[in-house]
Amino acid sequence: MVIRSVKQTLPGVYKITSDAGSAFFLRSEYLSLVEEHKLLPFGYGRLDINEEDYLNAKEGDMGFFTPEEEEDLLEASEIYKVEKAAVNYIARAEQCRFNLYTKLVKKGFDKTRCNKVLDFLEKNNYLDDYRFASAWLRCRSLNHYEGRTKLSSELASRGIGNDVIKKVLDEYFAENDEEEICTKAYRKLLRLKKQEEKICSSLVTAGFSYKLIKKVLNDFSC
Repeated sequence: MVIRSVKQTLPGVYKITSDAGSAFFLRSEYLSLVEEHKLLPFGYGRLDINEEDYLNAKEGDMGFFTPEEEEDLLEASEIYKVEKAAVNYIARAEQCRFNLYTKLVKKGFDKTRCNKVLDFLEKNNYLDDYRFASAWLRCRSLNHYEGRTKLSSELASRGIGNDVIKKVLDEYFAENDEEEICTKAYRKLLRLKKQEEKICSSLVTAGFSYKLIKKVLNDFSC
């Protein structure tokens, strides 16, 4: 493969055209062997390499890539394809790492490439489990009356780490009294005309502690 031209299209992103006329894109972040300075002189414009210059080039010359480096370019291009798919998901809705990883793997992308992309997205704040958990919790609380245990379980099932779960829930319950939420859940179950035993069972399932449930029941019986 002969590299005919390299053009920078975005910060760190390059369009590379080969002798076959086909073009591919890559992010320099994903390169393992090729240093970005070998691409930069081509960037912010376009520089074509004629065949004679290429054949006369030697390793280390600008625009010359060894077979190993060409493989590195192609691999970075494959990783960049994963990034584009990941960004499409993020553009639709806030994502957490675990769910996004699962979606990408289901689409057939290589697991190692997926992790490299997710590392890049996290480092650049495109992907953030705390931000996702906070957004999910706000949305969830609109239509559900649930306690800490249930919410913690739901977040854990989405791959959110314990430290993030604790921080998010501490902040949420600092602003939203859990007893008040439990009371709303109890009133909702009363409107459904459920028996007290079933009400207690439902409140436990909703993640409220026995101690809190007992207090709410006592307050209503007074």
